[in-house]
Amino acid sequence: MVGLNKYFYKVCIVGDSEVGKTTFVNQYLKRRFVADAQRTIGSNFFVKYVKIPDAKHILTLQIWDLAGQPRFKWVRYAFYKGASGIVYAFDLTRRNTLDNIRTWKEEVESKIGVVPNVFVGNKLDLINSEKSFINKEEIDKFKQRLNSIEYIETSAKLGTKVDDVFSKLALEMYKNTNE
Repeated sequence: MVGLNKYFYKVCIVGDSEVGKTTFVNQYLKRRFVADAQRTIGSNFFVKYVKIPDAKHILTLQIWDLAGQPRFKWVRYAFYKGASGIVYAFDLTRRNTLDNIRTWKEEVESKIGVVPNVFVGNKLDLINSEKSFINKEEIDKFKQRLNSIEYIETSAKLGTKVDDVFSKLALEMYKNTNE
């Protein structure tokens, strides 16, 4: 049935190891925080059916949680094929994970080109808003480089704005299908 569904979208979540991608997916799909999530080995994928505003159809999202460790780079290439959307995730508490987004962008686009994407800063629950190490101007520059539809700060632990990421991405992918 998947092959017959016009509104089937493959989404890959990418970013460095331990930025919270697996926890993020668990929060979105199961509405729960998994404190002892293990590192992803290669990839995991999940399916979610969603209804978005202004769409008359149910959309099928096939969500791929890809391992962030460098040793899995060769494996990830195969998983990018057919992706309609990307979630670029970094850890708000680790500056290097933001800097590495450039490398993720190059890796993804070398295999599938530019597709709709959302830029996500995760672990908002661990940030003191008065002492954030990343300023909004830097975020805006990264958002422009990624050609992202949106930048969203999330907390996979608390569920903060996790649904927004997939709603906005699903809507953009749907619009691209129907243009």
